[in-house]
Amino acid sequence: MASFEAKKLLILRILEILTEYSDSEHKLRQGDIIRLLQLQYGIECERKAVARNIEFLQDAGYDIVADKSGVYLAERKFETGELRLLIDSVLSNRNVCKAHTKELVAKLAKEGGKYFKNYTKHVINLDDWQKQENKEYFYNIELLCEAIEKKKQVSFYYNSYGLDKKLYRRSNEKRLVNPYQLLLKNGFYYLVCNYDRHDNGVYCRVNRITEIEILETPVKPFTKVKEFENGLNIGRISNRLPYMFDEKAEEIVFESRNSADDMINNVIDWFGNGVKMERTDEGNIRFYVYASPRAMRFWILQFGKYVKVLQPQSLCDIIKADIAAMQKLYEE
Repeated sequence: MASFEAKKLLILRILEILTEYSDSEHKLRQGDIIRLLQLQYGIECERKAVARNIEFLQDAGYDIVADKSGVYLAERKFETGELRLLIDSVLSNRNVCKAHTKELVAKLAKEGGKYFKNYTKHVINLDDWQKQENKEYFYNIELLCEAIEKKKQVSFYYNSYGLDKKLYRRSNEKRLVNPYQLLLKNGFYYLVCNYDRHDNGVYCRVNRITEIEILETPVKPFTKVKEFENGLNIGRISNRLPYMFDEKAEEIVFESRNSADDMINNVIDWFGNGVKMERTDEGNIRFYVYASPRAMRFWILQFGKYVKVLQPQSLCDIIKADIAAMQKLYEE
């Protein structure tokens, strides 16, 4: 039988077979590789050719283990745990539509080989995940990355959802912004940027952006933007903004009086390991975070009776007013 593929591709096909069908628990014998070469690629070869090409791959740096029981690819681009983390990240991202989710998961699963793909079948059911059908999502990310790389301004429409669950422009005028970075926060991508007519930093949800246009005008240096004068640290921004409000951060002091030890977990989850905390004489735990007061207003309210703000007083007053307004609302 004539090969339907040139034999000069033999080494590549052997590597693909080892990647797809082998691991430490599923070793391949030379006969298995010969059979798969003929079955999948129409390539016929001898055992000596298989052994010789495996040696070439080993010399090239591939971690291929060969012994009397068989041969397998020992090291992959991603470990099983890493692939699961990446796949779960794609599944949990609401902005990735079902079609793109399916495509991305398939690409990632392929990196793990046949047996990893079998392993993922029981954990993936797209019908169980909330997904928005925004087919421009990845294209928007690409455009924004290009603009950031080229240090060019962009214009776009910023939108909000209507009762019909469709996006509608907040204004018929495009917004002109200076893009600096993309930040993934609370399952959403935000564009860290600055409106050209203002001097503060803002955070725009990428899934609500449409009709992006990369302009020829250069971006305003981020050092001229309030909050970014001393540098643009994405990790610090994320920790200081539990919710992405464009407001200057300041020190917030609050205390947990009930389930205090459990609150440590919540605070570290949201603000990172750099949070200062101490136990008071009364047995409570006092926390010191550097964050946006507006964002902290909503963060504090979600924990209700378990947390009390001590400083600044202006935030205490706002939360007291919120509580009074909530009580009135439920009394009506």
